[in-house]
Amino acid sequence: MRKYVFLCILPFIFSLYAAGISDLEKKFIKGNIQDKTQAVKDASEQEGLKLSIRGIDFILENSSIAGDDRDFSALAVASLLNLPKDGTSLEKNFPAVTEKMVRLFEIFGDETVRISIIDRFESLSNSKSFSKVLNMMNSCLKEPGENFNNSPVTKKTVEFLGDFGNGESFILVYDLWKKNTCPDFSSEVEDALVSLASSNITESIKLISSITFGEIGDFFELIDNSSKVSPDFKAEIAENALLATIHYMEDESKGYGAGISSAEGEKLASIQLRLLNAVARAKWTRGAALSVRFFDIARDEYQKSYLNDDQFIQVIEDVASLAAQNAAQTLSAYLAEINADTEKNVVSARNVVLAVINSLGELGDKTAFDNLLYVTYLNYTEDIKSAARNSLSKLKW
Repeated sequence: MRKYVFLCILPFIFSLYAAGISDLEKKFIKGNIQDKTQAVKDASEQEGLKLSIRGIDFILENSSIAGDDRDFSALAVASLLNLPKDGTSLEKNFPAVTEKMVRLFEIFGDETVRISIIDRFESLSNSKSFSKVLNMMNSCLKEPGENFNNSPVTKKTVEFLGDFGNGESFILVYDLWKKNTCPDFSSEVEDALVSLASSNITESIKLISSITFGEIGDFFELIDNSSKVSPDFKAEIAENALLATIHYMEDESKGYGAGISSAEGEKLASIQLRLLNAVARAKWTRGAALSVRFFDIARDEYQKSYLNDDQFIQVIEDVASLAAQNAAQTLSAYLAEINADTEKNVVSARNVVLAVINSLGELGDKTAFDNLLYVTYLNYTEDIKSAARNSLSKLKW
């Protein structure tokens, strides 16, 4: 019987030598799972890819028992670490590598294995099958497992999606951030959200139109405080966010903000001020017309004391700096109202009056001539009259 068995395996042994298989490959083929793991670890760079592929294929062939087994986990990590970091080379020499990596991730719950797999996913971002990776990574956030909130795998997944995620990833990470689901690595969630927002501008704008003004303020504050995104991106988000808050106030069911409490009004006005200023700082001309539209709302907020003098002056200066086609007409009309109040001995804040007059001079639009000239005839202090004469001299004819 022994002679028969020996004769049966003899052709296989000879085939190993005939094929020029290395000693490590023989060790892998003939050995137990610990031997296979050691063979992969000991492999040179040249042999490493071949043995890593053998290791991964062996795990997939035995997937029904591999998931909860430490020895299989050790083989998986060793095999993953020996794969080349260059994605092009990896795909060329390892057919269906993306699909096999996805299957490995699904098989193992071990954190070390999963993190090692995600590390390899990064090199496959140009793969034609990369959408399968994103779908699986997104599903990890949609269907959280045990210890999700403080799991290193969750942290790694968030960081990965921050670099390579899509529109769905943005919404999922936003939800994590809004709910503070993962306080142990909140800064990584914030970084991922900012990165995803800038690479998924359409989804960012859709989100802004669907959340409350308080949530808009929180989201934009995160964007505005980041040094990793451009002023233009901040301005585009600010423009759309400001428009969303205007829609909120113009909602007929609220009667132009009538349903807003004083505390809410102050909070909303503060948010809008920051949004307008971001548009102005970036000289985002696409938001110029919106700034004029907002001016009427800001004037109402000022009258209700939601904005103080300094804040309203900022609005005036921002509107002027954006120089929309009708900015001068709008500010001139406001100066006409101030003049009418002055005729009735109703005193307006000196710095606000000066801000309007100086802004009209900077704009240089001759439509402001009559109202600026009228200032010099009214009972204003000399510094205001002097500012009016200076602005008159700057008008373009």
